[in-house]
Amino acid sequence: MKYTTEQLEAIASKLRDMPPVEKKKQEHSKQEAVRVLSKEIAALQKRGYTLDQISETLRGEGLSIATPTLKSYLQRAKPAKKAPVQAPGDTPPPRPADKKPADASKATFTPKPDSDDI
Repeated sequence: MKYTTEQLEAIASKLRDMPPVEKKKQEHSKQEAVRVLSKEIAALQKRGYTLDQISETLRGEGLSIATPTLKSYLQRAKPAKKAPVQAPGDTPPPRPADKKPADASKATFTPKPDSDDI
């Protein structure tokens, strides 16, 4: 099927007249919610709040979460610890010695040409 220029212009006009689509609000699991809120939770802990008090507040705001679950999710939300940075002048730990290459003369496998035998 072929389309005329007029048909394509009419289609283009209809496409331009379409209203914008509303973006769906992103939804998060409880674990993701704790990860998003982890900085605020840590700040509350520094101000003396316990995890029990924080989880109670979260429940009051509609985020139903038990204290042990909150603690577990907070531990998972922590970034992985990086390797310690070496101070200038420190000597690096000794590296294990590299293995020596195998002696090719001791090889026991000899490749054979392909054959039709199975």
